[in-house]
Amino acid sequence: MSFDDWDTDADGRLKVWPLQAFTTAIFDGKAGGIRFEVGTPRPGLPSPALQMSLQPDQLRALAEALTELADHIANGTAPTGPATVRTTN
Repeated sequence: MSFDDWDTDADGRLKVWPLQAFTTAIFDGKAGGIRFEVGTPRPGLPSPALQMSLQPDQLRALAEALTELADHIANGTAPTGPATVRTTN
């Protein structure tokens, strides 16, 4: 998998924004929700955010993928150089 579908800037670098906060929710006891607030906070303006609903299996897959990333970084086993992609549908 490549980064072909990711947004890039004029120089071809991947566009990413710092996470400022996240909030979770449960909908009718059947689905989970997550809100990621991103970007640089601006006084008087709401933070840009992405809000998603996820099924329990998607929540578990996301949690597993994030834990794996954190473990690689903490253990010094993260690849160096160009970023790598892992996609889960």
